[in-house]
Amino acid sequence: MQEVANTSESPPALQSIDLRLWAGVLLAPFAGGVNTLVGYMVSNYDCNVHSRSLVLLVNAAAFLLCALAFFLSFSARRSLRTGPSAEALTNAPIENLPSQSREFMAYLGFGLSAGFALFIFAGTLSSLFLGPCDL
Repeated sequence: MQEVANTSESPPALQSIDLRLWAGVLLAPFAGGVNTLVGYMVSNYDCNVHSRSLVLLVNAAAFLLCALAFFLSFSARRSLRTGPSAEALTNAPIENLPSQSREFMAYLGFGLSAGFALFIFAGTLSSLFLGPCDL
């Protein structure tokens, strides 16, 4: 008995879209978690040196990661609507993720990016209004 291997793979354009979608969905929660954990670790150091610069740097880096996640989701959604990948979606095998699911993931990436950016912005405001040792 020979096993027949499933050789139907998604086209490279769809693989690129899928990678951008997953990065757009997962990058914002990662940025929020890193911001919280590293922010708490750095706040003790900032209190000792009486400066908030390191906490603000961590907040800015996390906010940029949220902006990158939003851009990746936007880029994937734009590629879904136009370009050669739109034709590849109609010719894709059944077991591939349908285009509606990909569009939902793009909108999920938008929402997560905006929500975690708001979360990071709120943490930045507390760093700006409170002293380094008040956190």
